[in-house]
Amino acid sequence: MGPRIPELLQGLVEFALLHPAVEALHIRGRAIFATKGYVRIRMDLRSQELVEVLVYLVAEEEAVYLKDYSIHWQRADGSLVQRWDNAPHHPELENFPSHTHRSEDVVEATPSLQWGDVLRLLEEQILGG
Repeated sequence: MGPRIPELLQGLVEFALLHPAVEALHIRGRAIFATKGYVRIRMDLRSQELVEVLVYLVAEEEAVYLKDYSIHWQRADGSLVQRWDNAPHHPELENFPSHTHRSEDVVEATPSLQWGDVLRLLEEQILGG
């Protein structure tokens, strides 16, 4: 069996805590059990930007699934850079419920994120990996 939910969520926290682009990390919520769990963190970046991450994992049989997620990235002035989430509020989009907000008025369909995509997205698109 692969990594369990506690290890995966702790890995996300440690990744953010140790990343050189992150100035401060705030855990805003966390509940972790053997078969499900979530963590919500806020990262204050050295660039003065802010990133909020919420992930909710569920274990079914031998696999762990990313059930719900939101990755919100904003500039120092509070304006949105981009947000990825799977909240079910854009049923008109292909690949519903996964989507991204590129601004307050621009919403686009995106592929569903899997657990491994979360760290990759943070590293490659937000934190400047």
